[in-house]
Amino acid sequence: MPSTWRTTAVTTAAVALTVAGFVRTDDQAPPPSTPEQTAAQPRDPVRGIDAIHEMYLDHGPDAGVMVIAHRGYWRGAPENSIAAIEQGIERGAHVVEIDVQRTADGHLVLMHDTTVDRTTNGTGAVSSLTLDQIKALRLKEHLGGAQAALTDHQVPTLEEALAVVKDRAMVNLDKGWPFRDQEYELLVETGTLRNAIFKSSAPVAEVEQFLARDPEILYTHVVNDGNASSIGAFTDDDDRPQAYELVFDRLTDPQIQPATVANIREDARVWVNTMWYGLAAGYTDERSLLDPAGGWQSVVDRHGASMIQTDDQDELVDWLAARDAGRDWPVFPRDVLRVEAEDYSIDGLGVGYSDQDVENRGGADREYEGVDVCDNGGAIVVCWIRGGEWIRYSVDVRVPGRYAVTARVSSPYRPAGRFTLEFGDGDRLGPVDVRTTTGHNIFMTQPVGEVVLDRGTHHFTFRVDPNAYQNFNLDRIDVERIGSR
Repeated sequence: MPSTWRTTAVTTAAVALTVAGFVRTDDQAPPPSTPEQTAAQPRDPVRGIDAIHEMYLDHGPDAGVMVIAHRGYWRGAPENSIAAIEQGIERGAHVVEIDVQRTADGHLVLMHDTTVDRTTNGTGAVSSLTLDQIKALRLKEHLGGAQAALTDHQVPTLEEALAVVKDRAMVNLDKGWPFRDQEYELLVETGTLRNAIFKSSAPVAEVEQFLARDPEILYTHVVNDGNASSIGAFTDDDDRPQAYELVFDRLTDPQIQPATVANIREDARVWVNTMWYGLAAGYTDERSLLDPAGGWQSVVDRHGASMIQTDDQDELVDWLAARDAGRDWPVFPRDVLRVEAEDYSIDGLGVGYSDQDVENRGGADREYEGVDVCDNGGAIVVCWIRGGEWIRYSVDVRVPGRYAVTARVSSPYRPAGRFTLEFGDGDRLGPVDVRTTTGHNIFMTQPVGEVVLDRGTHHFTFRVDPNAYQNFNLDRIDVERIGSR
């Protein structure tokens, strides 16, 4: 391989993955070109509320790892929407995490924030709006934000969400502890008490008082640095949590010490969040995608996690399936070449790249070069991208043919940016308008175009439009063979 690049063939977000018996069909996941691009054969999924409820109560040494979809499958539908719940279940989640707030007229609705500003086209506190007013709003795509596109989805009520999961999955009632009595009454009324996991970091005495109301209440206790002493403090065997959610920003925190975790595992599950840095020290979803040992594998094998909450549900389900089957993950497809954004030419300033300043403002890799490289939640990316900049890459093609090119990017803005890919033989892909992903750390794959490539090394330039607004991050470029010339 030439010294100017590094390309790895790996399973990509642009390749369909089998997810607990379901095949991804979203626009970020076109069908695979070869059977071996499936990350793992589908395992027998745990399906139906009876089996999942039993699984949650199982804290034995052989208890399987439960997958928790953070705010539902927001990659396919707005967070906390009915569609996000549906897709989370269909894609193999055992538990869908939802957030509960209460309206001015006393209705429980799904909303993470105390206001509707971030995720809808409205403004104001949920507690100051009636249900009719909230139902008149529309949810924004993905995780929302000021520039996220509007959808046709409405804010659902908790009752509507419970109707979706009733026979199919569990939900975690985050943010809802202040409304726990009303939630309980609704669960009993709708016959969904076994579907719902209450959660809080409240004082033990307060929790025990609520749990004493009904022995069938399911509860997870959230533990961080400030209340680590609550582990082991529950006095009534019948009113103990079935799981502990351990939040730790350092591996020296008391709640994550091996002896403490072992004590928890005696009669409860261990829940760990891997969405971003600080929830589980340096273990994140993005690090897991690069190497499971940097995330999911370590929280399970080293730290005893038997529940993982994730923003990358598809890949977590696939990794668990591969792990259960004793297979490596990811499976390396023959027809996909991956170019990581930080693996640009080593030919130097003016030849290998052109940047607006000579400082690497991110410093996450190649810190003494001029290209800005950041660590975005575990993803090592080219960042601080500005108009007129360009970067040179190379890819080694061993099988000639037609190749589809995709880019994995992130940006909370709309417009987010524009770029072209210029190949040395004169082919040009683009200009490509970068899609908003609704967050700097929220990466999604989008198509760039198709190009015919002969066998050999091909140089190409990632060129940023000097006349367009630019504020996005580039994680990688994938080149997938889709046919002969």
